[in-house]
Amino acid sequence: MKVRCRRDKFEPMFNLISSFTSSRDVRPALQNVKMLVDENSVVLTATDGGISAKGELPSNDGFVVENVGEAILPAKLLRKILSETNDDEISLELSGTVLAVRGSNYGYSLATWQADDFPTVAPFEDASYHKISTKSLCEMIRRTSFATDAENSHYALGGVLFNFDGDVMSAVSTDGRRLAYQKRAAESVGGHESINKTIFPPRALGLLERACSDVEEALIAVKEGIAVVSLGAVVISTTLMEGRFPNWKAIMPEKSGKIHVDFIAGQLASAVRQAEIVTTEKKPGVWFNFDKGKVNIAAAGEEVGESNVDIPISYDGERKSLRLDSKYLNDYLRCISPEETLAFYFQPDSPALFETTDDYSYVVMPLAN
Repeated sequence: MKVRCRRDKFEPMFNLISSFTSSRDVRPALQNVKMLVDENSVVLTATDGGISAKGELPSNDGFVVENVGEAILPAKLLRKILSETNDDEISLELSGTVLAVRGSNYGYSLATWQADDFPTVAPFEDASYHKISTKSLCEMIRRTSFATDAENSHYALGGVLFNFDGDVMSAVSTDGRRLAYQKRAAESVGGHESINKTIFPPRALGLLERACSDVEEALIAVKEGIAVVSLGAVVISTTLMEGRFPNWKAIMPEKSGKIHVDFIAGQLASAVRQAEIVTTEKKPGVWFNFDKGKVNIAAAGEEVGESNVDIPISYDGERKSLRLDSKYLNDYLRCISPEETLAFYFQPDSPALFETTDDYSYVVMPLAN
């Protein structure tokens, strides 16, 4: 195999696919990227054993194929070479188990593996799937991934539960103390729907979000124990998490009987950050003290001091107070545009609910007084 590659075509795809390699030494071959070159395309594949990716580039767009074939590319070393050099074109040539990497004024001979030692990565061939914009998919990932709990042994709370129901996709996560839920429009093709519990591992979602950057649409097919996602020239597959996910709908509080006030997201985020300056590990929460025409965000830490920040709001009820974990609030508010209006539903000593106008809900359990 020998091919000359334009850097601006090869490097972005290589860096993306190489992020799917394994960081463990159990199977050294999985720390590398397989490259298959023929007359029509250059295909890069990588896997860590549970999450896999395949990227395909047309060989007539930035590549000069001198000899077809396949090779295992040492991912870590090649990433370093690409980061430290700036030639517009690089040459990759395999001779036996030695990969030659050359530029205009440099050359490397790298030890590698036989290509037949590398597992295959299946293409996207499903006729039944959900189609969703990558903007919506990435937003679902960002707005739920932070509320997982990998340490829970009773439930599979370490991942995000995705539901596929008609022309709607939803994602939900919880760590038992908070819950994040996002719903988005998506097109069901071929009658695709959820099969049992579709729990995506966080690493797969993080890599999926990264791969979405240059495409507008994602196709997601869920089978028994696996999900396959097509993103234009890139196909990603991941094993799904096993285990039970709690009845999250039972956790979502009813709005009836709760007090409703509205916040501007940026204003609330700023007030929480100001108030939490004096919080300590033993006293992590901030108080929401509601009074006529305002809410006072307050905190107090042992041997540190106290804080008070007022926000004017439309509220004319009796004085009410509840205490919420500022970290949980910050995690949520980072996902919201500062101009967004948040509907907040609460009663002291019961779960508090935030809602946005674009079907994003966040539940936070209050801290003990």
